Amino acid sequence: MKTNIKRKAVEEKLNQEKTDVIYCIECGEVLDDFSFNEVSKDVDAVRNNFTDCKHTGKFKGDVCSKLYIVEESEPEEEI
Repeated sequence: MKTNIKRKAVEEKLNQEKTDVIYCIECGEVLDDFSFNEVSKDVDAVRNNFTDCKHTGKFKGDVCSKLYIVEESEPEEEI
């Protein structure tokens, strides 16, 4: 039951940021504290995971939540 509440909170937060984009949250509990996980530091691994999800049909939405988190947290290049 606790997982469903967290999942709904993640869903609501993502939907508030961009209402016209549907974020995939099929990862469920894995999204909890994902940005603090070591896996989130490996952008290529997250992209490969996203590709696997698309090929297996698990991906549902417009944007992968994990990929969104990783790409938003990448440091910007200095000019």
